[in-house]
Amino acid sequence: MLPYLLTFCRLVIGLAFALSFVGKVRDASQFTETIRKFDLLPPGWAGPAAALFLGGEATVVALLILGGRLLPLAFALAGLLLTVFSLALLSSLWRGIETACNCFGASQKPLTYYDVGRNAGFILLAAAGLGMAGATDTLPALAFIEYLFIFIIAAVFLLLWTNLSEIAALLQAT
Repeated sequence: MLPYLLTFCRLVIGLAFALSFVGKVRDASQFTETIRKFDLLPPGWAGPAAALFLGGEATVVALLILGGRLLPLAFALAGLLLTVFSLALLSSLWRGIETACNCFGASQKPLTYYDVGRNAGFILLAAAGLGMAGATDTLPALAFIEYLFIFIIAAVFLLLWTNLSEIAALLQAT
C-alpha cells in the first residue's frame, strides 16, 4: 500500500506546485503585488520574495520528478513553502487585509479561510509524503496502469481540493 500512497502524495503535491508555478509565472507582477499587499515585508522585498517563492515551487516540482533520495527534500521544501504562505494568508485575514490569494495565478477571488484550509491539507500530504519517503530506501516499481490510475485519482482530488471554497459555497446555497 505504501507505494500507492507515496505516489498519490507525490502526484498531488507535484501537480499542485506545477499549476501554482505556471499560474504565477503567467502574471508574476500580480503575485508580487499580492506579496506586497500582505504587508509583511518592506515594499522593496516583495519582488525578491516572489522570485524566491517561485524558485522554490519550481525546485519542488523538479525534485519530485527526479524522485529517489530527493523525495524527502521535495516534500520538506513543499511543506515549508506551504507553511510560510499559509502563515502569510492567516496574517492577512486576521489583520483584515482584503486581497486575492493568487495561489494558482492571477485571481480576483478574495482571500478566505478556505484557502488556508486547502493549504493545511496540502501540508498534511507533504508531511505524509515526507514520512513515507524517509521510511524506506526502495519501493517496488508500479506498472504504467497503476501510475495512470493514481494520476487520475490525484488530478480529481486536486481539482476538488483547489476549489474548496466554491464547493462549500455551492453546498451552502442548497
